[in-house]
Amino acid sequence: MNTSVKDDSDEFIRSFISGYRHIVVAGFDERWSMVDQEIYNKYVSETIGALLSRQATLSIEMICAPTTWNAHVSHLFLRCMVEVHITLAWIFSKPEERSKKYVEYGLGQEKLLVEYLEEEISKFPDSDYSETVREMITNKRAWINSQLAEWATEVNVGSWSGMSIRDMAKECKQEALYRHAYVPLSGATHNMWQHVSVHNAEPCSNPLHKWHIVPRIISAPSQLELAHLSARYLSDTFDLFDKHMNINCDIPLPELYFSQHELFSDETAS
Repeated sequence: MNTSVKDDSDEFIRSFISGYRHIVVAGFDERWSMVDQEIYNKYVSETIGALLSRQATLSIEMICAPTTWNAHVSHLFLRCMVEVHITLAWIFSKPEERSKKYVEYGLGQEKLLVEYLEEEISKFPDSDYSETVREMITNKRAWINSQLAEWATEVNVGSWSGMSIRDMAKECKQEALYRHAYVPLSGATHNMWQHVSVHNAEPCSNPLHKWHIVPRIISAPSQLELAHLSARYLSDTFDLFDKHMNINCDIPLPELYFSQHELFSDETAS
């Protein structure tokens, strides 16, 4: 990037972020406007719509915060986006059956939380936060009952799909994404050694200490390619949605906008 671009980098970044958000929202809105709503089989449209919105939102939030474009934070966004993609692909294989299973599992988890909160209140009925918790219970119950009667809501403590995310990915032909993205990104999500030893520690500088690992708060460099991955994952999900919903959207994909923006074009890099 040349000197003039560096001097105006804040303005370019603001322009890029604003444009990215606009094109993502426009792409989502146009796609959803072309979907025939299933009033009598609402689980399908509600589920795929919410997951598509979730994917778009995650990408917008990451791109709008350049301080997240590093290995400490971006991996959390990206791993979540990979899981959204696999989940949506798996549901698309049998939309009626799997969308219902997806919704009912979520309702069951909320019902379980209500039970935990009620147990907490019974132990400490006069605590400072008891009224807040009681209000939370009322609101959560109303939300559950607005979709399915609470008495009919089953609690499932296993996997919502009945299988591992690996098996889901394999079944819906997303195994490569699972192997090369979901697995390595999970190290950051679960705070595993392969991540924290690299990004939160470093070898001791004293050779007499046998180069043991010591903890450090390390500032990770900003990596544009991590932001680009967010745009790519969202573009892949838009493509997946278009294919299964038989949609032809005229709005350019986020990845194309990303690569063609003035901030990252060959002209500004010269």
